[in-house]
Amino acid sequence: MWTRKELKQRAKEALQRNYWKIVLVSVLAIVLGGGLGYSSGTAGPRSVSSVTAVETVPVETVPEVTTEDGDSGWTEMIVTDEAVIRAQDEEYFLLDEIAQSLIDASEDMDNTMLAAYVVMVLIIGGIIFLVVLVIVGAVAAFLYNPFRVGVDRFMLKSVDDKAEIKEIAYAFDHSYINVVKTMFHMDLRVFLWALLFVIPGIYKKYQYRMVPYILAERPDMGYKEVLQMSRDMMNGEKWHAFVLDLSFILWHMLGVITCGIAEVFYVHPYMELTDASLYRKLYELHENTNQKTLPDGAV
Repeated sequence: MWTRKELKQRAKEALQRNYWKIVLVSVLAIVLGGGLGYSSGTAGPRSVSSVTAVETVPVETVPEVTTEDGDSGWTEMIVTDEAVIRAQDEEYFLLDEIAQSLIDASEDMDNTMLAAYVVMVLIIGGIIFLVVLVIVGAVAAFLYNPFRVGVDRFMLKSVDDKAEIKEIAYAFDHSYINVVKTMFHMDLRVFLWALLFVIPGIYKKYQYRMVPYILAERPDMGYKEVLQMSRDMMNGEKWHAFVLDLSFILWHMLGVITCGIAEVFYVHPYMELTDASLYRKLYELHENTNQKTLPDGAV
């Protein structure tokens, strides 16, 4: 059995022995871990105002002319003016109809172009997102994950005694492909389980918490054996590990208050070493349990 006090005391002792190297490696882990327009103005349809008032031709006052048969020409003049006014009204009405038709056609064209533009943007955005996702995933799989294993190896060595910074490159020249494959299988399982309302993903994250540490000492072990070993080591320990993480909340608050200074120079290295101490303790318990379950005479 283990206690939080025991693990933290071991971490503090390791931090005192190898402080500056541990801080440097911790900063590298933070940096690499955290590292992971076209605009168009659409003008509306041009506004065309319809004609609502018709300019009428003024009717001149014409003196009454008396023809030979005695009829007056006044009535004929008025009728002629009214015909002109009606013709002008019809002309303006026709122009208004044509203008409105042009406006409707322009609006339909604008809507079609807008829909095509939106579809094009969505397609291009989706392609860019997939490309970025693939690039980020490749960087994580082939660069960050092996580096993560090297950092955990450095922390384990620091807990045991003293470690050299070169340990962070350990996974790149020790069964590199197997490390990449194993970490990929771990990340894939955590991601797929996280799709089920997040909580199952957190559960799997704790279940596979020891995978990088196992690879740090046994980089050539098959991925199935590594994942199973982590599950066995964390069996019955996931809640205790969760409480261990919660015990650092006040330290993280101190990091926020100091604008990250305390986080960089103390809190994060302290947590890394505590986690490595947890692995050491769980590994011992796991090995003792396996020894007890071996049949008599087995080596």
